[in-house]
Amino acid sequence: MPKVICFDFDDVLTDKSTLSKFARLFGHKFKELEYGIRLLEDNRNPKKFFRDVKGGIKLAKGVPYEYVERIGMLTRLNKNAKRVIKKLKKGGHNVVIISINDEGLIKKFLKKNEIGSYVDHVYASRLGVKNGILTGKIFGDVLKTEKVGVVKRIEKLYHTKKEDIIYVGDGFTDLPIMKKVGKGILFCPNPLANAEVLADKQLMKMQNEERLFLIKENDLTKILQFIS
Repeated sequence: MPKVICFDFDDVLTDKSTLSKFARLFGHKFKELEYGIRLLEDNRNPKKFFRDVKGGIKLAKGVPYEYVERIGMLTRLNKNAKRVIKKLKKGGHNVVIISINDEGLIKKFLKKNEIGSYVDHVYASRLGVKNGILTGKIFGDVLKTEKVGVVKRIEKLYHTKKEDIIYVGDGFTDLPIMKKVGKGILFCPNPLANAEVLADKQLMKMQNEERLFLIKENDLTKILQFIS
């Protein structure tokens, strides 16, 4: 039966954190932002993570949006990502990206790598822009609901049940949405995400029921064995 396969963007479809590149691109003025992003990546509290993202984006106020667009040129597609997405589409599945990153940046990245036509929908945040300049604000239900709110939208859009939704992510903040869908796949998870799986009864139950899978190798084709 066709599924809806949802991918996180950073460090799943991309090979490095776009957020970190976003900070480095701004130069010395945004060293504080880069430091803040490193803290975000190690955050154990999803609610605090999404609040802190808003605070970090404020530091980018006044920066030309074209700087953000350059990131689409700096970011590289993760190994085998194009092959996996094409195979999923050929198998009749819907492919969705769920990310707190800027929607325009993600779509630019997909177009650059010639995979935009294989992605059915992008649920992402939107950076506030006025006259080509960042306002320091960020918008979107993905950020507001910590990604979890997207599940109901996907069910409605694709006339499917949450049991037929699979989410592929890599970090601690991806775990809440994994609890809300049929299957979760942790792709090259960081130590915090690994530790949380062992400490969380619901996640351990999902793993025992073969609804949560951990992939340690940086090879996206490994997810295909868990999608039927």
